[in-house]
Amino acid sequence: MNRIRKLLLIGLLLYPVALVAQTPNDEEAVTDDEPVQNSGERFQLSFKNRPSLRIGEFAQIDFKAKWHFDFRKFSPSAINLPGIVNALPADPDLFFLTKARFGLKGKVTKYFDYEIERDLRADIDDTLNEYHPWKDNYVDVNLHRLVHIKIGKFKMPFGLEEIGSEDRLDYAIKSRVTDALTPARERGIMLHASRSNRWEYQVGLFRYDGEGSGVHGAPTAGRTFVARVAGQPLRPLKQIPRTIRHIQFGVAGTRGEMFAGQNGINGQTFAGFTYFDRVFVRGDRKRIGFELAWAEGPASIKGEYIRVGEERKQQGIRGEDLPDKISEGWYITAGWTVFGKMKSRGGVPENPVLLGNGFGAVEVSARLDVLTFSSATASGLPSRSPRAPTILPNSSRTWTFGPTWYLNRFLKIQVNGQREWVTDIERTAVFGRHSFWSGILRLQAAM
Repeated sequence: MNRIRKLLLIGLLLYPVALVAQTPNDEEAVTDDEPVQNSGERFQLSFKNRPSLRIGEFAQIDFKAKWHFDFRKFSPSAINLPGIVNALPADPDLFFLTKARFGLKGKVTKYFDYEIERDLRADIDDTLNEYHPWKDNYVDVNLHRLVHIKIGKFKMPFGLEEIGSEDRLDYAIKSRVTDALTPARERGIMLHASRSNRWEYQVGLFRYDGEGSGVHGAPTAGRTFVARVAGQPLRPLKQIPRTIRHIQFGVAGTRGEMFAGQNGINGQTFAGFTYFDRVFVRGDRKRIGFELAWAEGPASIKGEYIRVGEERKQQGIRGEDLPDKISEGWYITAGWTVFGKMKSRGGVPENPVLLGNGFGAVEVSARLDVLTFSSATASGLPSRSPRAPTILPNSSRTWTFGPTWYLNRFLKIQVNGQREWVTDIERTAVFGRHSFWSGILRLQAAM
């Protein structure tokens, strides 16, 4: 009966995706947020982009579903359990259901936008422990074109790769820099506004430091302030080439007080091995991030640098202050659409499979990211101890590459290879080996 219940739940959540994928004119859609056209009727039901219900001019309700099916392989095929450096080797699973989300998104009058989303993997698999099943759950109030107020739970505005839609990532997995150093979602309130992709700002106050820095679901820092500004500052300069004027730059920062204890940011490989354990911290956690993005025709380039400083007040073995722990990293990624063409917005191929007569579009890309952990100053012999005045540095360097096949606006297949290199030979998953390979095949169904 339990297996039947799981199959029924999977089928129920996949049904809207299959239903919308059969809509013959869907290839005309450009963005996920295209409103249902008002025909004058009180209630209107549309399946153009996703199942959507419109109630006159008062409200619109869009139904969302998102599935990620991953097939993974690691070399060597032995890893350590997450967060446990000296664990016995364990063979990782080959198949993962990494996302099974369902939600609602829409508007109430022209002043309120809302979104509700929950991950249902734990309901499908009783053995899965999902620390944060509720995802984006917020109300966005439009007070003025320059002042919007978002209240609820949503992504904190830090990290170019993190704040983007997970359905439109260039790779099946985010960079190690993004996973380790960005705060992710949290409950809070935020002022924000944007004008297309020319400029945008976000300023927010959040209850904790975000789920991305938590330990087994528990927060590691209290109230956190976040600010970000991004845009195309070269756009008014008509003297330089148009393609350069469209480069987008951004800067962001966070500040929050950490809870005293072994709550420092740690480093893990994609397979889950902890190559840099958490250290004892007390005081402020400060992030600063710089981002760059450029796209022209079939080519795109993105990059980001993030630095996190964590204070260690009174964390020495005699209660003395220790130098700040520094976590910093960067990545750069480049992509090229080698087959087909993409629409200017929305990540939708011009000639989709099933919905049209085309092959979709195929993009190949490569990414290099480097993540390093150390202490701010060196005043003695470096050590791996969590209370060491001078932290023995450790870093990882990761290459990720592979193609992404955009079949249509609902289906995407990604094949990625990944090579990770850990510097400290004493803190690697397999004795005497620096490098590790991972392969991942993802089928994404989303609407």
